Amino acid sequence: MKTKKERIFYYDFLRAFAIIAVIICHVDIFFGPLTTTTQIIGQMTFHDIGRIGVPIFLMISGALILNREYPSLKFFLKKRFVRIIYPFIFWIVLILGQIAYYGGNQTYLWKVFIGDPSITWYFWALIGIYLFMPILNSFVKEYGEEAVKYFLAIWFALIVLQTFHIQLWDNLNLSYFAGYVGYPILGYYLANKEFKMNDKKVCISGLIILLISLACFVYLNYIGSPAIDSIYQNVPIVFMGLGLFLFIQYADKLNRFKSIKNNFIGKAIISLSVCSYGMYFSHVIVTKFLSYYNPQSNLMFPVMFILIVFLSWLLPYILSKIPYLKIFSGA
Repeated sequence: MKTKKERIFYYDFLRAFAIIAVIICHVDIFFGPLTTTTQIIGQMTFHDIGRIGVPIFLMISGALILNREYPSLKFFLKKRFVRIIYPFIFWIVLILGQIAYYGGNQTYLWKVFIGDPSITWYFWALIGIYLFMPILNSFVKEYGEEAVKYFLAIWFALIVLQTFHIQLWDNLNLSYFAGYVGYPILGYYLANKEFKMNDKKVCISGLIILLISLACFVYLNYIGSPAIDSIYQNVPIVFMGLGLFLFIQYADKLNRFKSIKNNFIGKAIISLSVCSYGMYFSHVIVTKFLSYYNPQSNLMFPVMFILIVFLSWLLPYILSKIPYLKIFSGA
């Protein structure tokens, strides 16, 4: 008889935050006119908080997938790809249908499908990461923490070079260590690292790292610095993800979420987490639909944002309750 696997609350908290963060990045059109510097910086800060979403999703994936025993390569690939491909097919048909209904041409539809001007780029990035994950898993299992530190050191060095637009000579090819693949390894490392500091100090350090790196990211965005041209592969965004991950992880270890775990808030967080992949696609449909009823008011923005989050959750949640459709819901 199978026993229900116990959920790790800080993963659910991070995943729920990550999907809300992703939605934050795509609702700028619902702001009203920004007429003061304070309003511009406020909107920019709100938007840049949303940038944490993708790194956090990838870090959680690494924490849950790496250093595990899998019966076979086929088992791993089937399990992972079924979870992401069926929902993608279902939601992309709806997304493309909606775009076509509102006049999108074939060229634009194809670009949306391959992730050119749309959020579907994440699906294709995830495909690449999952194809590489069994190799990383064997690497981590064989060499342990030493392997993780080795990979992260080279990956972060490349992040630094990219942030400051420093180009190494062409014949030194380190592309194997570049890209999004560093985030899953970073997530695994943080989830399993035993720090010498006590839990409270690690939690506070995570919060401080998050706030400082976020301030740096907002400032660089405000002055139009090329340092953050590559949105998810620069020093501030790496530390934003690292800081948030540590802060929530150790807040959970310190039982800071004990009072909410079993009430409505805790259940809502878990439901958002469970539906997060479906929400990643459904919010595109919801945002497009509500854009035709846009009040373009800063005062109304919080209402519109909450409505978008709620409807984006509701769609995959309802689908997950319908027999034969759950596998397509992304929940």
